Amino acid sequence: MNWDAIAAIGQMLGSVAVLVTLGYLAVQIKHARGEVRRSISQSRTETGRELAMYQSQGEWLVHAAVKADAALGGAHGPYLRELVDRAGLTPEEAYAVMFNNFAWWSSWSQQILRVNELTVGERAELDGFVYGQYASGQHPSASLWYEMTHPFLNQDAVRYIDKVLLQAR
Repeated sequence: MNWDAIAAIGQMLGSVAVLVTLGYLAVQIKHARGEVRRSISQSRTETGRELAMYQSQGEWLVHAAVKADAALGGAHGPYLRELVDRAGLTPEEAYAVMFNNFAWWSSWSQQILRVNELTVGERAELDGFVYGQYASGQHPSASLWYEMTHPFLNQDAVRYIDKVLLQAR
């Protein structure tokens, strides 16, 4: 074998190595993009949940929101009207319940969007919580919240919840 043949084999092996490296890099880039998307989604959801919990527990903030809405001519949405009219809550209490329900939704919707990454046990726990909150009759205010707001929520998560609720019947 002469040096030209050895060089040709070396070039061919080098080309194969470059192709393998490029394939590996493409997989890594795809994985990194997915992680960035997941991280952004998780951050957005956690921020929404934290704000909703803060608003539901911050008595002064809830009172200020009710007062500002009333002074600016705002009308309660259907869910808040139901809580005030049928449940006998004050507007402040109704806002706190609404924000609490939104905080729970934020937590669950994030898990639902990543449901394929959950273990079997985590998925069963999530499904149990969803059923307990929205279909069991234990939390009628949460069921009503879901019924009235689901057209405005993430539809991928809504489809999953509707499937869980149907299977539980």
